[in-house]
Amino acid sequence: MTNSTTNFHPVFASTFESMTDVEGYLINQEDLSCLEICDKAIVILRASKDLAQTKKVAKEQWGVGLPEALGMSQGNDGIQCFWIGPDEFWLVHSQFQREVLWQKQADLPAEMSLVDNTGAYGALRFKGANVHKLLSRWMGYDLSGKLAMGKVVSTTLGQAPVVVYCENENELMMLVRHSFSHYVAGLLTDSAKRL
Repeated sequence: MTNSTTNFHPVFASTFESMTDVEGYLINQEDLSCLEICDKAIVILRASKDLAQTKKVAKEQWGVGLPEALGMSQGNDGIQCFWIGPDEFWLVHSQFQREVLWQKQADLPAEMSLVDNTGAYGALRFKGANVHKLLSRWMGYDLSGKLAMGKVVSTTLGQAPVVVYCENENELMMLVRHSFSHYVAGLLTDSAKRL
């Protein structure tokens, strides 16, 4: 019998590979580009009812302060923490540093939990003057002027749940579940042709 805690190794595969060009672009046109990023490790932290305890544990384990609603914060070794809900935070890092996120799970109090969602999401990076115009056609949340640097929102693109965040000026990142990748890619590429 295997132990899933020690023998689980996520596979990092392209979510959008069949739809991107050789450089990894889903869209690459004037004032709008959408590039697949293939190295995101995602661990979901379920908070305890005692938020002060959760904040203390997050600081001790990963050196990250829990962000306020719709916010994100940065911790040790480049770990990012996203506010997804009052009791749910996502710890995001490079796939090469996945163990930095996961190795602390055994030390968590019983009221808190970690779920490794590393293999479940693909990531897209959007740049250009037409990003908001493209996304506004399908996005459930109006990102234009509202999703400033350091902010994150869990919303929908068409009918697909997505997480969108802004870590650098003039670019947006979107995390998309693998099961919705073809649907999301279809909406984006079709709409980009109409801009």
